[in-house]
Amino acid sequence: MSLHRTTHPDPGPRTTEILSEIDRDKHILLQMLDLHREKVTPLDLTTMLYVTTPNMEDKVPKDPTELSNAFLRRLWLYNPQARSTRCEAVVGVYGLDMDENSQCAINPLDLVAAIYMTTNSFLQQEITHRMVQCNFAVPLYLPPIYPEKKGTLLLCPFRDILGQWKSPSEGAIMKNMADSRMLFLSAVRLGHCSVSKSRVLNHVLGGPHKLNECFINSGMEGGKLPRVFSDGLVEVCWNLISGDHQDKVFPHPVLVANLRGDAANHEKQTSLLCYTSAVLIVFCGSFGIKERELLASWRDNTSHMILIDCSMSTEEDGQENNEHNERIKQRLVKDLELLDGSVIYGCTGDEEAIAKSLRDALNHRIPYLHTANLVGTAGMANDLNIKVDENEICRMAFGEVEEVLSGFEEGVSLYLEDQLPLQGTVWKQLCRLEKEEARHHTTQSITEEKESLIKLLLEYKLTTAMRAFITALCTFDMTKRAFFLSWMRVKLEVMQLDRLSLHRETDREQMPEPCIGLEHFLRELGLVYERYFRSPNSDLCDMFRLPYFGAELLLYGVPLELYDGDVSVFPMNWVYSVLYEVHKQLPKFSRMRVLTVLGFHNSKTAEILSALFGVNFPKWGRRHIKGAYMLLLSLPDNFRKEMDCEFLMFIGTEGLNSQYARQTEGSLVHDSELATFVSGLSDITLVNLPDEVQDDTKRNLQIAINALLCTRDLERKTTFQVASEGAGRDGKIMSYAINVLTKGQSPNESQRETLLANETGVNHILNGPWTSQSVTTQNAQTYSDAVLGLKQSLLTMFHDKAKNGQPTCLGAFMEHMCNLWESVKNGKFAIKFGDTGTADVIIGLCAKLVEGEKQLTDQMDLWVQGMENHINTLKESALQNGEDMDSDGLLRILREEAATQINTEGDKIKASLWDNLREEDIDIALVDNYKASLLKRVDLIQEHMTSNVVQKLEAATTRHNMTVKMHALLMALEAALEVKLRALLQTSKNTECLIEDKELAQEFVNVWEDIPSNWNDPPLQTEEIFTRIVEQLKENLSNRGLINQKIKLWNANQLNGFMVKNGHFALGSKMKKTLKYNKDVAQKFTNNLIEDCNRRVSEKLWRKEGYSDSYMRELLIIVDKGLEVLKLEPFIMKPKFEVDLKGYICSKAAESFQEIQESLMREREIKGRFLKELKEKHMLNFMYQFRKRDQCQRAAQAFTNLCLKPTAEDFIYSSMERQIFHDMLQHKNAQLYSSSEKFHYGLLKDMLLKDRFENFHEYLQSHESFSRKSIENFVATHLSSSVMIEDRRKQKMHQIFELIQRCIIQASENGSGVQSNVRLLLEKICINLQSLGEIFVPTQILEETLFDITIHCEHFLTDLKESVTELSSSIAQGFKENEDVIEVFDDLPCKLQNMLYERLKGCDQRCPFCKAPCDLGEKEHQVHEAVLHRPKGLVCYTNANSTTLSHSTCSADITGKNQFQNRHTGGQSLPFKEYQSIYPDWNISPEDPRNNGAAVYWRYVFVRYNSRFAQEYQCAPATLPQTWERISQEEALRSLKEAFNITE
Repeated sequence: MSLHRTTHPDPGPRTTEILSEIDRDKHILLQMLDLHREKVTPLDLTTMLYVTTPNMEDKVPKDPTELSNAFLRRLWLYNPQARSTRCEAVVGVYGLDMDENSQCAINPLDLVAAIYMTTNSFLQQEITHRMVQCNFAVPLYLPPIYPEKKGTLLLCPFRDILGQWKSPSEGAIMKNMADSRMLFLSAVRLGHCSVSKSRVLNHVLGGPHKLNECFINSGMEGGKLPRVFSDGLVEVCWNLISGDHQDKVFPHPVLVANLRGDAANHEKQTSLLCYTSAVLIVFCGSFGIKERELLASWRDNTSHMILIDCSMSTEEDGQENNEHNERIKQRLVKDLELLDGSVIYGCTGDEEAIAKSLRDALNHRIPYLHTANLVGTAGMANDLNIKVDENEICRMAFGEVEEVLSGFEEGVSLYLEDQLPLQGTVWKQLCRLEKEEARHHTTQSITEEKESLIKLLLEYKLTTAMRAFITALCTFDMTKRAFFLSWMRVKLEVMQLDRLSLHRETDREQMPEPCIGLEHFLRELGLVYERYFRSPNSDLCDMFRLPYFGAELLLYGVPLELYDGDVSVFPMNWVYSVLYEVHKQLPKFSRMRVLTVLGFHNSKTAEILSALFGVNFPKWGRRHIKGAYMLLLSLPDNFRKEMDCEFLMFIGTEGLNSQYARQTEGSLVHDSELATFVSGLSDITLVNLPDEVQDDTKRNLQIAINALLCTRDLERKTTFQVASEGAGRDGKIMSYAINVLTKGQSPNESQRETLLANETGVNHILNGPWTSQSVTTQNAQTYSDAVLGLKQSLLTMFHDKAKNGQPTCLGAFMEHMCNLWESVKNGKFAIKFGDTGTADVIIGLCAKLVEGEKQLTDQMDLWVQGMENHINTLKESALQNGEDMDSDGLLRILREEAATQINTEGDKIKASLWDNLREEDIDIALVDNYKASLLKRVDLIQEHMTSNVVQKLEAATTRHNMTVKMHALLMALEAALEVKLRALLQTSKNTECLIEDKELAQEFVNVWEDIPSNWNDPPLQTEEIFTRIVEQLKENLSNRGLINQKIKLWNANQLNGFMVKNGHFALGSKMKKTLKYNKDVAQKFTNNLIEDCNRRVSEKLWRKEGYSDSYMRELLIIVDKGLEVLKLEPFIMKPKFEVDLKGYICSKAAESFQEIQESLMREREIKGRFLKELKEKHMLNFMYQFRKRDQCQRAAQAFTNLCLKPTAEDFIYSSMERQIFHDMLQHKNAQLYSSSEKFHYGLLKDMLLKDRFENFHEYLQSHESFSRKSIENFVATHLSSSVMIEDRRKQKMHQIFELIQRCIIQASENGSGVQSNVRLLLEKICINLQSLGEIFVPTQILEETLFDITIHCEHFLTDLKESVTELSSSIAQGFKENEDVIEVFDDLPCKLQNMLYERLKGCDQRCPFCKAPCDLGEKEHQVHEAVLHRPKGLVCYTNANSTTLSHSTCSADITGKNQFQNRHTGGQSLPFKEYQSIYPDWNISPEDPRNNGAAVYWRYVFVRYNSRFAQEYQCAPATLPQTWERISQEEALRSLKEAFNITE
């Protein structure tokens, strides 16, 4: 398990066992992921060192074999895209049934499952910790990879997880998530569901205000791909209370489990969840017999169940089948004894609505639910015969931990004193005296005190805890040792959670008791060895073996303490002995480099080192321990060559400037000693500054700068780098201090360019996910990118070290370490430890530099922001002066203005530096050595700013020119986009379907690509211009016969002029005399020729075209022609002259062409960015405008349909019905409808004349119904014969819509050209409408959020006018289609027949005996009378003790001896004469025997239909008097007229 292997370990054979035990798809998937061997040799923590170290950027994996490494690498960076399975390779070649068009290789859930299946418990712990931090769901149960094997419940990975939340009653709480009891909710799926269970759970956990992607689902990239490994997987995640009321989902912490796949196929997992969960949430896709049986069995084993009905009903099923299914569901709910609200209907597929209902249902039940924890779940798993990952070795290691920590519960301080006594005052005092002895002359008192302390130290006896600890540690079973160390960490954390929680929440200056961790035991181990080294005794005789096991731990990946920061001492004997054992185990001549990280109070050194290189250092904040720890990493083969070494040693410090030790005397001295010691050991020192909101961050800078001052004169040079976790101001100050203190010499040009290029890379700002207290906080991509940037910077510095310096072997490092400790111990440095005078001056000056740079940056940014207006002003000024300003001239002016401003501000910065020294009364001698560096730093700031501003000016100028040129293009684009926008709005309006953003983006792209453009520039040549020019020159010289001549190209510094030399002449004896003259002639000729070439090059450059070989050929032809002219002179030039001259001219042309090439490339880059920004800007604006106007359109439609339509209909019909009613009463046939008496007479007369039994029977049974029917027929007849209704309806319609349009126009006049709130605008229109008269406008709809938008009045009112016009047309079309008057009548809001009935119904009382209506009409009366009393047999009365219909009337009975009995008499019989004792409000006139009068009418009817009435009532016909049979219809009609006093 050693970390140090030169190659990856042999992964084991490709056994046929896998092929025989794993089905085809699983085997193929393991091969795809390159994990098929890891089931034989699982991945462990050492894997991370090989996965993270070589990678400096987050690249998309080339093929699926890289996915597992990419997952781990991204997860260590807390990258939210860690679970992505996107890769470049096509997956179809592997033979799996996957989507070949998908960019994802496999389902992300399979990737997570496969990695957990092929890793050991220790790597699973680290993976789980980071997945929880990233808010990813974590596997709890792994289904078996072998079909005949058992699945595994994972408990060990959760042992180290801490969660923190806020309780209203208890405040901040931190607990171990494996032991903590909380509400346990489980979700399973039964059958096929159209709803995504995991997506619903994400909505539930995220709440209504927060995006949550905890569970992988089909909506994620790759989530729809088929699953191979993960069916049967159970995942868990937590929802903790963050303290933000808006984000609060549940009132208590909740653990949510999610079973993947159909629960019907995973019996054990479902049973486990039933037994342990407080609520089982079942997404049910069908309710067949099998499903109902499973639900019943689950209900018996779980406390609460919530059923989400996701079953789908179709038209094909039929109405009867759907009703049957509903009855089955209702019966099932009753059989399951579910509480109210336990069934949620999810058939609509609205997942957000389902999530809201589920969240509400859970919140309603939470106060009554029981709690559970993962440890208890593991116990239940054992009962169900489910394998738990904590095996026998793990349990043995736990027993050893229990033995070590025996007595810990009595108190941490007491335990430290009894069991870890070497970390007490004796060791601290002894180390202090040894330092004093080294730094000062030895005195007798110091010697005596030291001897006394040594004597006390030698009396130490190995304690029970340390004996057990050493025994457990010194085992050769490395797995057991690893479990022991893991359990030690976990157990110590769990036992001290209250103190840890207090520390994290309040961070007070002093804790009631210290918090200890595994590091304290390892420190005690080293001190035991130090004690043994001073004087071995029988009790400690076997301590010689400790360095060997210390080396084993170091090689395994457990950091060992290099420097005790609490005592400020280097345990030299222990560390040297351990490293010597490491040296013996490493290959000979192994070389290494050292990276040190200075970690201050609350800085996240361990987290950053883990993200950078996958190593695990002690984490500050979990225990208050200060010191430096070392770890050795074997580099991958490809890195060994680049870094020129085989190993990388990490030294991480924790707790510098700790506020717990800050008030201790000498704490600053101790911190400076520690920082100096570890910095002096390293090749690179990373200063990791914490968030600047912490107290006393200036002291961090003092410690770091003092370390730099002390180590800069050492033979072993260290390079400082800065990372900051806050806003970065301290990091900027520190980076400037590093540059000032380490770059005193004046940089040359190349160094200056390097400085400018690397200036922004000095300070890396890392804002990690630990800034949140909640484990459910989402993590940003920026942290991942920042860590990769820091890593790239560090590795680049190591590569530079490999070029410029030799690495160190471990032996030399050990020797240097001992020598450096002697220097620290003796204080042999120019700066005394604790003296911050120089550091304070440097900090103050660098702070002024940072402040000045910020002011300069802000000023120039503000100036550049107004550049467009400034350019327009300059051009207008040039036009007024009659000048034509081109782009080059404009850019030149802007550069001069920028340079002036930057130089002015630079002078102010320089002046402020010396003003600061004078104001602070600082001795200038302290900074004399750094004065030149400070001034050069200001110059570099100016150059850096100038470079940035010039680029921005070039971009601004190019953008301005492009904007001017693109005006026509933009006009065409805007017009085309407006056309497309209207078309899409119309589509949205017609289909009422939501158009997705992707569709809108594609529509925009289609319009963008259709716009003709002249911006497609020809491609630039990407080859090196110098290379191509040399090829042209060689070709030219070859054609002229100069093949063997050596071509020399000139660099930029040599292009100051071509000098004709003596060696260029072919000197004969005669020519030597005229050499000076000939040389002048040749020089003059050469100058003219070069000038001609320069002019030709300038012409080419002026066109701003890319380089072409034809330019060079043309230039060389000019030179050739010139040389031909030179041959006419009386001297001869050597071929060397031609070669050198052409080399010079070509070099100068190449410089010019290269410059224009780079300028064109920059311009095209700016142009490309401009077009991209323009495209994105217009696309976003297009999408925004569509969304805004679509919402505006929908708001206009909703207002029109729900508000204006009822208003218009009410106005049309309410006024029209009164007119129609008046017309009906004025009609010539309406006399009978003038009063209730005439109406009653008309009914009776009509029945008599029609002479139909059905009419008489209906009238007698329900006078009201018969009356209404008669009225309805009359109204229908009237409307059918009316020709004015249609005209009046159209008139009213035009009237109301004219009023609406008038109100809309008024609103547009008041708000023209401004943004308005739609709700307020519509309220104003409603008020204006109601103010016009009898118009009622329903305004409740305006409370909807749909109308809570702000938009230009014109847009909305235009949409509103269109909607109103469409409404008007719709109503008019409806009028045309409603040709049937009945339909028109039904449209009237107040039924005309109701109005007429209310007018004619009269009194609604009926005779208590014959049911004849009261005929006193609408007159006020207390006593009721009926004109026509009927024979009682007509209303089903029979004679006493007989089934024969009675023919007696009320008028005859009250004068006779007949009696009556009904419910009003209480069952007693009373004479009819005494009827008023029961019915005092009725007056029945006695029958006049001399005048039959009104009785004739009903006697006639009774005689005519006696048999029919008897048949209808199932009685015997009445025995009627013979006189009745002689009554004619005319007599009946005449008696009716007499009764109602009608004269016709």
